[in-house]
Amino acid sequence: METTQYELRETLPIYRQEQDFVPVKQAAAHDAGMAPRLYGLALLFVSSALVCTLALQRLFPHPFLFLFFAAVMASAWFGGTAPGFFAVLLSTIAVDYFFVSPVYSFAVNATELSYFAAFVACSLVASWVSASKRKSENALKEARNQLQFLVAERTAALQQSTDELQENERHIQLLTEVIPLQGPQQGSNLAIERSAETVSAASLQQVLAEVVEFTTSVVKCDSCFVYVLENDELVLRASKNPHPEAVDRLKLKVGQGITGWVAEHGQPVTVSRNASHDPRFQLFNDLPEDRFEAFLSVPLLSRGRLVGVINLQHRDPHRYSERQIRIISAVGLLVGAEIEMARLESENSQLSAKLETRKIVERAKGVMQRELRISEEEAYLTLQRESRQRRKSMREVAEAILLNDEIKNSRTKSSSP
Repeated sequence: METTQYELRETLPIYRQEQDFVPVKQAAAHDAGMAPRLYGLALLFVSSALVCTLALQRLFPHPFLFLFFAAVMASAWFGGTAPGFFAVLLSTIAVDYFFVSPVYSFAVNATELSYFAAFVACSLVASWVSASKRKSENALKEARNQLQFLVAERTAALQQSTDELQENERHIQLLTEVIPLQGPQQGSNLAIERSAETVSAASLQQVLAEVVEFTTSVVKCDSCFVYVLENDELVLRASKNPHPEAVDRLKLKVGQGITGWVAEHGQPVTVSRNASHDPRFQLFNDLPEDRFEAFLSVPLLSRGRLVGVINLQHRDPHRYSERQIRIISAVGLLVGAEIEMARLESENSQLSAKLETRKIVERAKGVMQRELRISEEEAYLTLQRESRQRRKSMREVAEAILLNDEIKNSRTKSSSP
């Protein structure tokens, strides 16, 4: 499937470039090389018409000039406008010299002038008509070729969409075969079965934990890592085995290690043994999993865009079957959107918390300015100092100040008559 998609995506643009963007220098060199041949062809046509007309002249009482019209039209048809006019010029000279009185002279008698002018005019019209007809034929042929190319391109795009739909159907079929085997207790909490309203409320850590649980239940393994793409870096956010020193701290760049390679290329990677000997492998944070033998890494995608990578590892050599790879790839496609949504919800919650903290701190600063008669900067520095000394966050200190101010105001109101 991947090969077919790459062929469709890569071959058509290259073909279009080859068809539409012929180098200017090559085109100019081609035209320059063809011009002498086209003019030579016009000379050949007119010469042939002259020889045939001289041979047939004895059979007609008046000059037989129709072959010159044929030569002009043929020159314009095969050579274009300029060679056609060149044939008109050659025909005019030949007719004037050999057939218009006085013969063998370029002078024209007054009685033959109208006849000669009509010949020149008809030759010009014949040349223009033939060249225009040829140009129209070429334009029609080019339009037909472009139409055929567009039809082929649309057919290829339709075939690509059909292949993608068939692949998605296979993924769904695989999951429908696997999910019922997990039991009601496991399947009921899976991220991929959650409704849209529950998804929006779920935390990123909860979603990732369920992804790890589901993946390890589908494919038995010794380790499972889930990396999430954040600010062009892959951050380890979930693990089957507890690694508090690495989770939320270990970060990889796209293209770094096997995991980074999968993120960069968007393709799964399987290593059945000696994973640490793979040229793409890199040692990070000295995790025990770095010494495991087998490695399966699959991208997590949302609408074709990378959102993370999921890694499965085995301590001993293990050959991942084609079915296992397809199942985990299907999981990556289905949970990618949910992980992306949960990550965005988490970021939104963090921003909302920061905004709320800022509002509380601003209110506390106002209270301190009013009660202590200090500047805004002094109030802020005082909050910072109290936060460090009491080992509390600035929000907690600000909330304590606001609570104290509310109690003071309530007492003042109750004591007043």
